[in-house]
Amino acid sequence: MTRSTLRARLFCTVFFLFTVFFANAEIIKDNDFQFTLDIPEGYNVAEQSIDGMSFHFRHPNIPVQLVMKITEEPQAPSAADVLKKNLNKLNAKSEIVYFNWNDTPCGISNFTMTLANEDCFGWAVAAPLKIDGFYVVLVCFAPQTQKGCEQFIISTVNSLCIDYDYMNTPGIITSYAFPSEGKKNISLNIGGKQVKTSLDKIDEEAAKFVIDLEYSVLKLYANHKMWKEAWQRYYRMIYRDNAGRLSKTAEDIYNTLYPELKKANHQNADIKYAQTLLSWVQTFSYERAKTTTESDFTSLPAAISGKGNDCDSRSMLISVLLNYTGIDTAMLISREYSHAIAVTDIAAPGQTFTMKNGREYLFGETTAKVTWGMIAQDHADRSKWIEVNFNEY
Repeated sequence: MTRSTLRARLFCTVFFLFTVFFANAEIIKDNDFQFTLDIPEGYNVAEQSIDGMSFHFRHPNIPVQLVMKITEEPQAPSAADVLKKNLNKLNAKSEIVYFNWNDTPCGISNFTMTLANEDCFGWAVAAPLKIDGFYVVLVCFAPQTQKGCEQFIISTVNSLCIDYDYMNTPGIITSYAFPSEGKKNISLNIGGKQVKTSLDKIDEEAAKFVIDLEYSVLKLYANHKMWKEAWQRYYRMIYRDNAGRLSKTAEDIYNTLYPELKKANHQNADIKYAQTLLSWVQTFSYERAKTTTESDFTSLPAAISGKGNDCDSRSMLISVLLNYTGIDTAMLISREYSHAIAVTDIAAPGQTFTMKNGREYLFGETTAKVTWGMIAQDHADRSKWIEVNFNEY
């Protein structure tokens, strides 16, 4: 399975006792092995092993199943060999690919198998964990007659993170399908300052793929009882991918702007920096999707490259740039207002929103030329806003 083939497909007994936490709806988190899995809403645990090392999930509304296994394989040559061993146990027909994800050797495969006399297809990955000799294996599949489930399967597997230090980096399948193509230099004018930075040549295409993928999943929850949680996950998945692609940009913007602001406004540098960024995105060209079949969201690599964008792209961009500095920043979204805004944890005068952590975050309107702490009266009902937090897993 070559990368070009995969990309084409995408577009059309000693053990450690560990604790799995289910937080924020469907986020699975293990603090011992330091991995997370932010699977789509609604999966139920159908079975689990006594030692807590294996889980079998089923989705009640979509014919997709997921097996998550933590396995100790100290003699295994690689994660790809661990994946091959586990797929062989299922008598699956597969081609295992070896590749590095965030400088970590991993294995990935799409496969077919027969389970309970039913032909199935799916995607599987294996990756080493923080404790030497242990690996996580994910096997996600659906009946062959349900090929429309492939995007849901890919979204499930792609939500894996095997190291908290790489929480906001592109997912495992995306990283394999869209390898680096080299640097593309760009220049940004922010507050009268020229910021020289760069993106990867593949970033816009890859980021657009993730947006389309997650939007296809989000649409399945339009009338679901967990529509709100699905919406939050949609933005988390995009943030994770896009933030990783903008890590150098965030660094270059910070290094160009913040030191001078700190020197001139020692006590208020954070809000001055935040206002400079807010004023910048308020000048962006406004554009929304032309059809209801595609997402309104413009990827962040596209947005900073001059492509038209909307409130949610701008709010997420602000979140990425301020979170880079260590200033906790999130998004608020509203179905009633059809709007999104940024909120940031900076102590400054103005209108605030009380987050679930109990702190007051300043409103940041990205589509009108106003300062932090200002919000239109017809958008001021706090009960109509849903928070999307990018820093709490």
